[in-house]
Amino acid sequence: MTEKQAMSGKAIYEVFFEHGEVRPDFKKEFISLWPGWLGKERLHLLDEVREEDWLRFNRMLLATFEAFRMGVVDHSDETIKFPTRLEPFLSDHQKAMQKDASQFLQFVIPALDCVLTEEWDYTYILWHRDVNTLEAIKPLLCEARLEHFSD
Repeated sequence: MTEKQAMSGKAIYEVFFEHGEVRPDFKKEFISLWPGWLGKERLHLLDEVREEDWLRFNRMLLATFEAFRMGVVDHSDETIKFPTRLEPFLSDHQKAMQKDASQFLQFVIPALDCVLTEEWDYTYILWHRDVNTLEAIKPLLCEARLEHFSD
């Protein structure tokens, strides 16, 4: 058992979050349906996303859950909970479009020292401290046919 596996959900939370926000020493890698920001000239693509496009995110999350121990962030009690199944947390396209920001999913992957957060505009953010984290996640993104980029 690694040190992070032995930690409580509260202690793990404190490794990744400060005042309810991802700690400032993390770098961001954006995960999207597209290889970069759309810009004003391509914003229409957001309206063209179909259910099967959205499900690529669920495929990525399920593959990540199978490959790594993945915890769900609970900011209300500042803990990380490690479910035995991820499916109850996943949304279909219709439900995802009705969420407000407080309902967006956030996950911690202790073995990779990273946080994965759902965001607006068909984007997730991989918050990481080390480029090796991105290398470990890349095959799962490719398998789900998702793109990634940084600012």
